[in-house]
Amino acid sequence: MTRIAVIGAGAAGISAARTLRAAGVEVVVYEARDRAGGRVWTDTSMAPHPVELGAEFVHGERVATWDWIREFDAPTTGAAHAYEMWFHHDGHLLDREAANVAFGTDPLFAIERLTRHWTRAGRPEASLDRVLELWPETSQRPLTEEGRKLIANYVAELAASDLEQLGTHRAATPQAEEPERLINFRLLDGYSSLIARAVAGLEIKYETPVARLRWDDGSVEVSTRSGLERFDRAIVTLPLGVLRRETVEFEPALPRPKREAIERINAGHISKVVLRFDEVYWPQDMTFLWTPQSTQLWWRPGQGQQAEAPVVTAFFGGSAAAALEDATPEEAIAEATQQLEQILGRPLRPHLLGGRYIAWGREPHTWMGYSSLPPGGSGLRESLAAPVGVLHFAGEATSLQHAATVHGAIESGKRAALEVLAARPPASP
Repeated sequence: MTRIAVIGAGAAGISAARTLRAAGVEVVVYEARDRAGGRVWTDTSMAPHPVELGAEFVHGERVATWDWIREFDAPTTGAAHAYEMWFHHDGHLLDREAANVAFGTDPLFAIERLTRHWTRAGRPEASLDRVLELWPETSQRPLTEEGRKLIANYVAELAASDLEQLGTHRAATPQAEEPERLINFRLLDGYSSLIARAVAGLEIKYETPVARLRWDDGSVEVSTRSGLERFDRAIVTLPLGVLRRETVEFEPALPRPKREAIERINAGHISKVVLRFDEVYWPQDMTFLWTPQSTQLWWRPGQGQQAEAPVVTAFFGGSAAAALEDATPEEAIAEATQQLEQILGRPLRPHLLGGRYIAWGREPHTWMGYSSLPPGGSGLRESLAAPVGVLHFAGEATSLQHAATVHGAIESGKRAALEVLAARPPASP
């Protein structure tokens, strides 16, 4: 009987294991943490509703995550996420219409438009900061330094990397659709609740980090502190940040194209600070609030819940997140609170009831937020996703169409599982 190891119990590993188990294959999942989900992690202590420390949204109405949502009848928000955009610009809170006037264009989609303009003009591939040279051609107003920072923050929070680290060969963001056409859903019971249902029945060895994968043409040996186990094949779903640290030894070493992909794909930085207050001090209809500060984006994690608590999340991406990673939780919470005071123009510290800070770039067994492609990065994801002998690879960084998303990870796990099934020898007559 075919026996497969899956390394990692994030969305990709769970998807791979479920696909294989449905095909009657014996699967063992190895997970270094004491929980499943990877970069999915829901806090249930801060509010009467879930607060997401990791993945937050279901991006759209037709993505692969809905297969699990429907299977487990998981309730979601819907129209609650009609987009009410706010901006902190030039010392004022602006709604979207006012921001469009202030910028002379829609600031949220300026980069996408400028990038299309760049490529249609036949210009060579470059980093995304170069496309801002075209601003005078697309806006009636000059781009101020503060305006540039707000636009750069918009990209950094979506891509987890800065303009200078991203290429013009494709859209900078993992979700290029405009909000009017893209509905973001939340899971009312939290993402971790969905994960708990998805792993039911799987054999998962928690708190069992893999130290070495020794492989040859016919099998793979998984080495952990508990000993050695041999399998026919393995699906590796480790985050790019873990692969880059080489905490798992591959013997023999992975081929050069694979190593190059691991080194060159951006392993972006993401951090979150969640604050709970005694009452609401921000615009009641706020869905997202973009700023030029290091707290690049604010939102209400309880939006769409029946009993929403006065809680807001500050989201940091790229270098802003990296700069905060050495901060203590107390320091990060204080910085976010101070910046929110500046944005709202009122003292808030006396009204703060609690906070939570997570830096994914410092989380063991992750060491990153999510991935993006650098200039000249075409083909890197294909190299990362390509099988190597009996080793197969999955995870959001291997997704060619939906990287940096939960649904991209789910799709990649299913793709790797189907590769394994296709490689099985035919059954004996």
